[in-house]
Amino acid sequence: MKLRGLRQARQRSGLSLGQLADLTGLRRETIAHLEQGKEDPQPYALRRLAAILGASTVELAGLAAPAKPQEGLLPAS
Repeated sequence: MKLRGLRQARQRSGLSLGQLADLTGLRRETIAHLEQGKEDPQPYALRRLAAILGASTVELAGLAAPAKPQEGLLPAS
């Protein structure tokens, strides 16, 4: 599973791979592999990354919450 939002969250925080590795205790290579989808994230790593980056695990996974239809946009029955 590629963490589609990980790279964006890391860059938004202004952190390099090495800096994020130091802050999370994960290996630099692990973070790079997670960003590239070469490695599946362990739950503890995902939670740790989310906490350090101030992001949700859903955001890091690149999953969006389902959008609610807005009133007036659906055709009347």
